[in-house]
Amino acid sequence: MNSEYVVRLDGEATQSAVEAGPEQVGVKAARLAELAREGIRVPEGFAVTAAAYREFVHHAGLGPTIAQEIRRFRAGRDLVVAAAEVRSAFRDASLPAAVAEEILDAYDELGGDGTEVAVRCSPVTSADALQDDVFLHLTSGADVVAACRRCFASLYNTVAVGNREAEGIDHLKVAMPVTVQRMVRADLGGSGSARGENTFVRVRASWGLGEGADADQYSVHPGARPTIVRHCGAKLTQTVYADPRGTRRVPTTPAERAVLVLTDEDLQELARWSVVADKHFRRPTTLDWAKDGHTGALYLLEVRPGVAPAVAIVARGRSFLPQTRLSAQRA
Repeated sequence: MNSEYVVRLDGEATQSAVEAGPEQVGVKAARLAELAREGIRVPEGFAVTAAAYREFVHHAGLGPTIAQEIRRFRAGRDLVVAAAEVRSAFRDASLPAAVAEEILDAYDELGGDGTEVAVRCSPVTSADALQDDVFLHLTSGADVVAACRRCFASLYNTVAVGNREAEGIDHLKVAMPVTVQRMVRADLGGSGSARGENTFVRVRASWGLGEGADADQYSVHPGARPTIVRHCGAKLTQTVYADPRGTRRVPTTPAERAVLVLTDEDLQELARWSVVADKHFRRPTTLDWAKDGHTGALYLLEVRPGVAPAVAIVARGRSFLPQTRLSAQRA
């Protein structure tokens, strides 16, 4: 299936995504492909490449529209209005037949219509690595193609355009790859994060989608005889899927609040993944993971560079108290 416009992110074809690199598949997808090659489980799927984005822009004649709106912004037009005009042009344009066909063929390989997938932006540059669009539980080829086009358009999010202007990046030379992966039913299982901290791995886990403030917390000391410290969080609510293609918060049950989300086997696997990721990227990383409620399998969803604690000094009367802040952007 690998081609100029679509590259597999799992299985035997993973090497092609690694070779394509973040310039073609985006930073998120490239990191996943690298760790998939290391034996870490990622959801089955594919990347729609930067070449597909550029072919779309060329085929639809969007370059002049982009250039015109940027000129108008620099001449005084409101940035929100200028960016919205570009996004509107993207949404009104059709994907080239060759690009759409390859996306549909790749989706058919995952199972075709009726197969639930998630479509996410996979930015190439840090200027575009914002809280990007994600489209959940899509179940048709037409929806997948439409979501890819909307991801392309998100490159002209107001903040992204402003960031590129501030950094002097040419808007006509950027691209937005897209990641399409089989849905992990974390709404029926759990999700959270894992990050290495010196000699142990810190894991957080909540029921449903995302990581709540009152999540379970674990410290795992990897090794032949791992040591696990557990703290059962309150887990008062969880995020689940809601139609159409959204999410909603619901209360957890008393039984869910009383038990831990993860087994010892789960924790050992996540700790191993964290050690492999830190070693592979030669720096601390934070792993976002999900547990499928149907199969019980864990999947790696995203790899983020670890963020060191920042210390702020806050004055109180005549004394100065250190206050630690942890800042981590969920790209």
